[in-house]
Amino acid sequence: MSLTTFTTARPSYEDQSCAYKIYESLRIAITDILPTNITCILPNALSWGFRTLYAGTVKYEAVTAAATTKTASLFSHTSEKLNTATSAVLLLHGDHSHPLTMLHLADIAEAQGRAVFSVHLPYDDNNPEEHHLLLKNCIDRIDQMFTQRGGRLSNLLLAGHSRGALEAANEAFVKNNRKVNGVIAIAGRFQVIKPSLRPCRESLESSVNAVWEKLRNLNRDLRVPVYQMAAAYDWCIDPEASIVCHDYPHLSVEASHLSIINHPDTLRQFKAWVAV
Repeated sequence: MSLTTFTTARPSYEDQSCAYKIYESLRIAITDILPTNITCILPNALSWGFRTLYAGTVKYEAVTAAATTKTASLFSHTSEKLNTATSAVLLLHGDHSHPLTMLHLADIAEAQGRAVFSVHLPYDDNNPEEHHLLLKNCIDRIDQMFTQRGGRLSNLLLAGHSRGALEAANEAFVKNNRKVNGVIAIAGRFQVIKPSLRPCRESLESSVNAVWEKLRNLNRDLRVPVYQMAAAYDWCIDPEASIVCHDYPHLSVEASHLSIINHPDTLRQFKAWVAV
């Protein structure tokens, strides 16, 4: 798949005037945040509430780790498939978000015969090892669920949006978790680009750089495939930082940072990649 060529010549975020920053914030809210909430996140929230509180088809359990006082929330969307399915998808949300934002992607993965899970992680830029450990324990717990029901987990795909894409790549390529068999990264940040209109937080740079070093050095020799999507009009992340392994499947979507999660091109490609 071809990648839109993104320009690298840009002013820095610091060069923008205060008035322009206010204008940009309003533009982002009107063109991306508000429409995505109305068309995608609100319907997902209603469906999530019905499935968790009434129907019971999305089941929850807390996952802890001895080295941290924090807790991750692991959700099982298809517990009845653990007896027969051998492959699973674990969905990872972005910063300041919730797994319900990706509920429609969970439905797509379920329709492709995958057992589906999602996790609510307490991301912490200053202590990343805490949520890294919680994610690992969630993956171990998923494997255990299969075993307890007489099944076997042979293929686990991590699919993340934004920060979730970074954490999925970190688990697969930095932590080298052997239970992970692939990564779908939707509008993730895998490279710190300077100067930039969409700068990376200083507290997040070390995590991004750790993933970048692995992806850059391994390139064609990654242990598992990474499927990359960039939002062509991303206001949060430089699009060229979302697609860094050009030898692996990638796609530029004509969408913004949030709207990419529900764009028709994203849904079609996600379905195809999950079915591999």
